[in-house]
Order: sequence, then C-alpha cells, then structure tokens
Amino acid sequence: MNKIKLTALIAVMIFSIIITACGGKTTQQNTNNKQQSNDLSPVDTAGAVVGDWLIIREMSDPEKLNPIVSNDASASEITSYIFEYLLTQNKETYELEPLLANMPEISADNLNYTFTINKNARFSDGKPVTAADVVFTLKLIKIPFIDAAATRNYFEMVEKAEIADGDPLKVKFTLTKPNWRGIYTLGLFSILPKHVLDPQNVTDNFQWEEFKDMNVARNNGAMQKYADFINSQEVSREAKYLVGSGPYLFEKWDTGAGVTLVRNPNYWGGSVTTPNYPQKIIFKTIQDNSAALVSAKNKEVDAMYVIKPSDFYKDLENADQFSLVKARPFEPAYTYLAWNQLNPLFQDKKVRLALAHMVDRKSIIEKVMYGDGVPIQSHVFYKNTKLLNAELPEIPFDPEKAKKLFEEAGWKDTDGDGILDKVINGKKTDFKFTFLSNTNPVRKQILLVIVDALKKVGIQAEVQELEWSVYLDKTKKHEFEATYSAWTSPTTPPDPFQIWHSSQSQGEGSNYISFHNKYNDSLIEAYRNEMDESKRILLIKEWQKLIYDEQPYTFLWSPRARYIFDKRFKNARWYNIQPSPTYNEWWVPAGSQKYTQNKNN
Repeated sequence: MNKIKLTALIAVMIFSIIITACGGKTTQQNTNNKQQSNDLSPVDTAGAVVGDWLIIREMSDPEKLNPIVSNDASASEITSYIFEYLLTQNKETYELEPLLANMPEISADNLNYTFTINKNARFSDGKPVTAADVVFTLKLIKIPFIDAAATRNYFEMVEKAEIADGDPLKVKFTLTKPNWRGIYTLGLFSILPKHVLDPQNVTDNFQWEEFKDMNVARNNGAMQKYADFINSQEVSREAKYLVGSGPYLFEKWDTGAGVTLVRNPNYWGGSVTTPNYPQKIIFKTIQDNSAALVSAKNKEVDAMYVIKPSDFYKDLENADQFSLVKARPFEPAYTYLAWNQLNPLFQDKKVRLALAHMVDRKSIIEKVMYGDGVPIQSHVFYKNTKLLNAELPEIPFDPEKAKKLFEEAGWKDTDGDGILDKVINGKKTDFKFTFLSNTNPVRKQILLVIVDALKKVGIQAEVQELEWSVYLDKTKKHEFEATYSAWTSPTTPPDPFQIWHSSQSQGEGSNYISFHNKYNDSLIEAYRNEMDESKRILLIKEWQKLIYDEQPYTFLWSPRARYIFDKRFKNARWYNIQPSPTYNEWWVPAGSQKYTQNKNN
C-alpha cells in the first residue's frame, strides 16, 4: 500500500450550470478600474475577528439544498458551507489535501482506496463523522431512484464501499477497474449524516448488487419509498435534515427571499483548515437587476455579481462613493448555444455549423459585453492546459457561408415568405424556433442580436425567458428547442462523460441536448479508462475535434466576472476553484462591523 498526494491538472470538467453574464479583457473600462482586482489578492487575515453578517445577492432561489440531488450553481455554492468532502483541493496550488479524512492508501492494482477519517471530525449536532456515513452517502448516490444522475455517472466505476478492518473510522472503496480519476471522485463528494437521514438503518438492507439492475431495484419497494423521501423538498429545505460537518449551519430558507446560514461556533475544522468569520451568510434573492443594484448602493446587499456590463462600467463608474469595491476575477466557465438534437431542425451538422457562422462573437463581446469575454472553440478551453486542442480554428461570423450550408442541407425559401423551409417527414416545415433562457437581461440582449442576424438569412427565432427553477426543469426534461446557458469548470481533470455521453441523455442527465454519436461515446470511454496520461491527452484532443466538427453546441466565450462588495470587508479573494469567492474567509474589523449577533432579521 502507498499513500499519495496528487496535484490536480489545471483543466476543465463542467459540473454545474451557473448564472453568469460572461467576462474577459476589456478596452472600455480602463479609465475607471482603480479599484478593480484582476488577480488573486494577497491574504489579509492579520487581526481577523469573528462577527458581522455578509449579505449576498442571488438572482433566484436554489433548486434544492440536498447536495446529492441538486445540480445548480446556486445550491452548490450554499451547500459548500454546510457539507464537506473527505479531501479538499487547495485553492491556490490545486493539490488535494486532507479534510474529513487523511490521504488514502491505494492498493498496488489501483482498485482499492482506503480512507481514515479524522477522529476529530464532527457533524454540527456533535456526532462524529464515521465510515458508516461515507458508505451511506455512496448508497444514496447509487440508488437509481434518487435524483442524482449528474453525480451518479462519476461513480459507475465504484463497486462498493465498506467499513474496513472493523474500524469505524476507516472506509474502503472498491473499483470495478482502475480509473485515473478515482481519487478525485472518491475524495470530492459531500458526506451526509446517516443518523439524521436514516435513523432506522433502512439502507443497511439495500445491497450493492441491487443498484446495478433496475429490474431488480424495482422489486424493492422499500428502496423506492426511501428514494422518494431523499428526493423530497422536505429533506432539501428543513434544518433538521440539512446537517453537515461544515463551518456553517442552515438556519432558514424563505421562498423568494433567500437562504440564511449561521456560523457554527463548534466547527471541528476551524483550527485546522477552514475559517468561518462572518456570523451569518445570507443569500438574498433579488430577481430584478436594477433593484439589486439599488440595494447594493443602499448598503442592503454586501456583495453581488453585476449581471449587466453597462451597470458595472457606467452606473458604478465611481463605486467608491457608495463604499463599494469592484473586482474582475477570471471566471472558470464558458457560455454556449445548445441545439436540441431531438428537434429535426438541428439534426444535420451542416445546419449546426451554419448557425455557428451566424454568431458574431467578436462584435457581441465588444459591444454588449464591454470586452469581457474571450472566444472559445471547445469544451476544454483553458489556454494553459496541455489538454486543449489548440488547432481548432475560430468559426467566423460569415452569413454567406451560412447561406450555402443551409442550402446544402436542403433549406430554401420555396414560397417567397422570407423564411427558409424544407420538407421533413412529408411536411413542409419553416425554420422557426425559440431560444429558452433564464431571466437574465444580458443573455436576452445577446440572443436578440443573434435573432436579428438569423432573420437576415431566413430563420425566424424568438426568445422565451423563464424563472431559473422552471428553466432548469425544462432543460432537464428536454422541453426546449435551443438555449443559451453556461457551465462552470472545476480545476480537476476533465471528464466529458456527464455532459456528452449518450447515456447521459436519459432521465435528468446533463446531456440534455440528446447528442448521440457512437464515436463520441467510444472516445469518452477510452479516455476514461486510459491510465497513460500521454494517451489520454491524444484521446481528449481527438474528442474535442469531433465535437467541433459536429457542433452540437455553438461555443461562445469564456468570461470575466464582475463583482462589487462593501469595502468594510477584508480578505475578499477569488479563486479558479468553485465556489468562488469563499465568503467564510471574509471578515470585518470589530470597529466597522454593521450587524451584531443580537440584531433582528
């Protein structure tokens, strides 16, 4: 057995949809960026004290707060303060380090990973974190009736977990075959308390073999009943169930108003790795962007992502008069247009390439985004990673090329009404569709620019905006034609399986565009199973070329974020690792604190 400490590759794996307005290097804002921070600020914790509240604006409520069943960025951010992983990733070096457990012992054949849990690790109710909690959490992920499709695919390689050597603090994972992502998968998932969510030990009766065969699982009524409980809103909203080992406690969730977390005064890891300075962290839901900006100016909100570039660069040109600091950190994410492959309009790759030629990325970045975006061509987009296929040329804005491609695909205006049409399944079909989007003014503005361009080549498109939770539900159920969205990108080695493998188009998997391609699947599977890094690099580059040729997404840009925060806060830092920023690190000098522990809501 050997103990290892690994360094994460600076690469991209997309894990959760995020509400983002895009970013990048700008030319118009340089006259007013005196207080803008583009790089990681120095640590500023000398004299740090506990206290004050930190109120953060959110555009919408989270979907659910059970980390096993939630997959939206807002929920992921909030739950990161409540729950913890076995390991943690250093936010500056990207190295994996101990958190709830020590670095694992790995067998010579790379099939067994054994973690020893820190004897001091405690849930917020004072109960110890044990191997039984880890085994239980893995079972939740594995139970096929639990809404954990986005997470479950990463654990397909995991055969089982069990208490090792009769030691309640030692857990052993067994893999079906060696997998180079093993340590990331096993070390970086939220651990839930068995004594809270399964006090009757119902899951003890569920066997690992049952999770593999849906027909067998369907015969287990107790499993289905228990899954309904875990999937329920009750488990995702009530404090008695949202018990974790993290630095903050769940206090309340007021629908439409936000989520409040309160500092865990007995946090076990406070002296080890994770500070928790603010007395409360409040995620305040304000859907209207203008109202949110007014709230920040009136000191009713302490920190927020500024959606509209014009607000950031014009309305907040002199942010200091409102005691606000502006920050422009790199945002590890990318935006894209997605074409639902279930819709006959988008099943021809010539059509998808033509659509890509109808997006004037450079003009949109300059005029709408104030320069805050860098065009990308691929799911892997970090410029400093050897995994990037840098040979993929940018797809230029070229309406004439698009017209030729549409014509080659059989789309012509046969009736002179100005709209392209084609006979599909024996019926004349006009090229008309709707872009689905969440209520984000910048996205709407961008989509309207694209809609106007499409109109000039004979395509009629509209924009429909939905509240975030409704939008997520529609996309998960494939109930859309096209959409504009974004994926965040943690700094762990990329695994395209979640978003791009055909199997993930079923249920609520993240391949919500239903992209099916056998060569795509074979490349992803080969990449997942290849232990030789040099061969993996070749496979991931070949895969990027395939996606580029097929154009199931029109890749848009990687943004810079736009934040403002109250200048009373110290140690405000942004990282490439999500969630970022980590608000538990922010603090306020005692003499500048605005709220006290006794102040009413």
